[in-house]
Amino acid sequence: MMPMAEHSLRITIDGEEIREGVPLLLLATVFSGLQSTIYYIAMAESGRDVRTRARVPDDIRTQYQLIRTAEHNSAYTIEAMFAPPVQASLPFEPNGRTAVLEKYTALLGALSESGDRTLSALFPDTTWRRRILRSLEAYCPKKGDQWHLTVSREPKGSTATLSAATRAQIVKLLAEPGFEEMTVSGELVRIHLDEHKLGIYYQPTSRVLDCYYDPELEDLIVENLKGIVHVTGRVQLDANGFPDKIVNVSDIRALDLRPLVLKSIETAGGRLVLRRAESVKPSFENGEVVFELPDLHIVASGATREDAVEKLFSDLVWLWKEYVLAPHDELSQDARELSERLRGMIEEASVGNG
Repeated sequence: MMPMAEHSLRITIDGEEIREGVPLLLLATVFSGLQSTIYYIAMAESGRDVRTRARVPDDIRTQYQLIRTAEHNSAYTIEAMFAPPVQASLPFEPNGRTAVLEKYTALLGALSESGDRTLSALFPDTTWRRRILRSLEAYCPKKGDQWHLTVSREPKGSTATLSAATRAQIVKLLAEPGFEEMTVSGELVRIHLDEHKLGIYYQPTSRVLDCYYDPELEDLIVENLKGIVHVTGRVQLDANGFPDKIVNVSDIRALDLRPLVLKSIETAGGRLVLRRAESVKPSFENGEVVFELPDLHIVASGATREDAVEKLFSDLVWLWKEYVLAPHDELSQDARELSERLRGMIEEASVGNG
């Protein structure tokens, strides 16, 4: 099966520096960097959690791998497409590849127009946005380099150029302190009542974060909190997009690891009712609350218990749509077995396949 043209990019390296030939190290830098950017966008689009070391999952690596499909003689130009899918998409399955390429070309367009607000709209999660920008910076020309990179979307023809000015803009964006309203979880290790400040140990970066709170929260902190806590507020991010400190705490809560009783599951996408209630014990890993359903291959995590429960419910409804509502003959053997397990668990379902 040949890749679709709508999933194609045309990539051109041009300039005085490459008139006599393109250095192999430059090719390696550009193409490995571009592939990394595509992977990160795909991970951000699929709702993956950001880790300190963002290993690309095998399913993302397989689905979003770019391959060279053609070369052209003008300057150094190639066409690249996603590799053919291992398994055909379901009829109602969203086209993730199209969405990722649209985000990539929109990202390049926003940088060429200095559209900081557009960047925030494209990638609302600050950590993913900064990681994607950093991957893009890796294959932009440096000041003084006599080459530039042009990327166009085939067959639509939208074109953007990456130059030393693009790199300078990315460096400026990454240098500015980022702030985001978010919840950070960690072990409460110190309290300074006179400074209205507490410190939590943040496991993903192995650092203690200072958190500045309003005096009205002091009684709650002193009387009720110990161990792992969730701190919500205006978070200043470091150069890598990870929490550096919380400058305006709006809420503090203790970690809740009570078992979750699964019976009725309701989301915006539908409702499921289990035949028998099941108890799921959460864990706390890498700064997040985690629920696991190994039989269904579900690992749902979130900054708080509520976030993790919402993710768990969404995953269950998504599985029902993708496997139970899918045409049986389009599923692999493993997918059919998963579909049967789901049917055996669920007594009542009100889920559309849209």
